Amino acid sequence: MNLTLRVVSGVVLVAVIVGALWIGTPAVATVVGAGAVIGAWELRALLGRMGPTPPMWLMLPLSVWLGIRFVLPAADMAGDWAFAAAAVVGLLAGLGTRQSFAGWALAVGGATYIGLCLGFWVAIYRWHVPDPNHLGFRLVILALAGAVVGDTAAYFVGSAIGRHPFFHAISPRKSAEGAVAGAVASVLVGAIAGPWLIGISIPLGAGLGALMAVAAQGGDLVESAIKREAGVKDSGTLIPGHGGILDRADSLVLLAPVVYCYLKLIAFS
Repeated sequence: MNLTLRVVSGVVLVAVIVGALWIGTPAVATVVGAGAVIGAWELRALLGRMGPTPPMWLMLPLSVWLGIRFVLPAADMAGDWAFAAAAVVGLLAGLGTRQSFAGWALAVGGATYIGLCLGFWVAIYRWHVPDPNHLGFRLVILALAGAVVGDTAAYFVGSAIGRHPFFHAISPRKSAEGAVAGAVASVLVGAIAGPWLIGISIPLGAGLGALMAVAAQGGDLVESAIKREAGVKDSGTLIPGHGGILDRADSLVLLAPVVYCYLKLIAFS
């Protein structure tokens, strides 16, 4: 694979994300919403290779709604009525279109995986609105740094000294040495940058880093397992050198809800 192409694509993606964070909530919600649409589209195609194809008319709107719900007034943020609508409308409409129950379940489950999880990036960014100190911006940067630094450390250490497989049946190229290096790097990011960026203690920062490592590497493995079951190498072809949006953002999907819950329940409780 062309390393230069991967680097250029990665730089463009980082520029888009940082630009959205700098512009503000509308731009962040737009990026997350677009990611939810594309991610749901790619996941739908993967799920269709394993069994019934989830109905697009249910999976895509639900994914987008769950992804951007945190920009709405507080009374409308809850996802309960969106899931209620998906249950009632989805099941009744499925009768008329002869959509299988398995297809409905895959649509709701896929929207939960993509839309619900990605939506927490908006929630993290909008932490304490209005936010004159830009805490939300710094929270997102810290979470992204934990994932990116951990992933980079895992790649280089695994390539250099990786000898023992790490979930070989799911992702043959990953090594235990790389996974440990990635986890250590994420913990260091949390312990060092946490107090500096968001004002939490070193132990709390290290705990956040450990959870970031588990969520990021776990998200990568989840997407790899889906692709392996679907029998494909990449989730799509959108990003040159990387494949689909899920291939690039797999480690970020499960990261956001983990970071949000840790901050809400422990770090800032």
